[in-house]
Amino acid sequence: MDYATALAAIAAVVAAASAFLSHRLSKNIYNEIKSDEIIVSGSLHCPRLGTNFLGGCLLQCTVFNKSHRKAFISSVCAYNKNREEIPITWSDSIDDIGNILKPTDLLGVEGMTELVLRRNDGEDFKETTVHIKHSFSSSIVELIFEPYKDLE
Repeated sequence: MDYATALAAIAAVVAAASAFLSHRLSKNIYNEIKSDEIIVSGSLHCPRLGTNFLGGCLLQCTVFNKSHRKAFISSVCAYNKNREEIPITWSDSIDDIGNILKPTDLLGVEGMTELVLRRNDGEDFKETTVHIKHSFSSSIVELIFEPYKDLE
């Protein structure tokens, strides 16, 4: 048997084992760093606009990041009572007449922020369920909006 071939085979086995252990260690560190990410939300409500007009096509809630690191909202979906998706635009800010400013598909949250949703068709929100997904978590924050409860 050729010593160079045997040495090359041993080196390949050691390199493969090192790569596997390195990948496993980096995955464990990554999971531990993000394991404390928790996002919670206040209740959904229709915001009052600068003109004292209650915008029924808008919903707003406060989102709190309870972890020490910045978390990112990666998806916000709204559904009607028949579980059909409602087309929306979302961001952390609106102007005085209810237009979404800086619409986004990724929103960083440090501490707390306001999350604003606007129906793309301009209709009022009726009974609505909102799902908020955030980075590094498989859990979904689910919020339910009942318009008549908001007026009490």
